[in-house]
Amino acid sequence: MKKGNRTSERAFTLSEVLISLMATMILLTISVPLFSLLKGYDYYSELSVDQLSAVIQWEINQCRSYNVSDHSISLIDKQNRHIVMEKYGKIFRRTVDGSGHETLIQNVGAISFVHESPSILMEVKIHDQPYTRKIHLP
Repeated sequence: MKKGNRTSERAFTLSEVLISLMATMILLTISVPLFSLLKGYDYYSELSVDQLSAVIQWEINQCRSYNVSDHSISLIDKQNRHIVMEKYGKIFRRTVDGSGHETLIQNVGAISFVHESPSILMEVKIHDQPYTRKIHLP
């Protein structure tokens, strides 16, 4: 049996492994809280609010008369149907003649409408993020 010189074999020592693990743990400890600060932009909520404002704009363009309150919009369409768009729980819904409902947007924290002279200012809060849109009046 021949005993050879083991100096030519390459391996990590225990101290090298411990130092690299310690450096990795320090980097992970610093980086994990930073990931929570890098909250991505919520494109789904932005798109939902854009679609809601488009639906309300279309309804107002097609109606005979409208009434805007703080948290709802009431319309009379060309077929003399009474359409109400209002917040109900965490959804914003549309009802026709007081029956049934159609969900227009979900996860609504708050919604408000301000009637300004040539437009309606709509503010929707989804996941504590406010979105503001203008709805132009005919």
